[in-house]
Amino acid sequence: MKGTWHNNRISEKLNKEYKKDFSLCDIDGAVRCNYSKNIRFIIYESKNIYEKNMGESQLTTLKVLRDSIDWNNFDEYSGVYVMKIIDLNKQIIWYNLEGDEIRTTTFEELYNIFSCRTR
Repeated sequence: MKGTWHNNRISEKLNKEYKKDFSLCDIDGAVRCNYSKNIRFIIYESKNIYEKNMGESQLTTLKVLRDSIDWNNFDEYSGVYVMKIIDLNKQIIWYNLEGDEIRTTTFEELYNIFSCRTR
């Protein structure tokens, strides 16, 4: 959807026409990849270089998701991340929800992690 943060018509209608007695957030993506006898599961929010940081409601929602999942069921790349896009092809910086830098990847490296080519 263009010109709005809403990623679907339900979110847009709820946000614009109804009382806000709940938190309504959009989350950019979830990636699941099975390999051998393991699973990689990544939930991410992406931000462009000049985009403002996410709001407190969205951050709280991501922390609830992170804290509700037993990450022992997944591999070491799994988790909830904020990905800051410095240059889409050359530099994507991964942060945890506390703002600590985890890793920097190119888009090709990101693809390899998402598709379990990197283990």
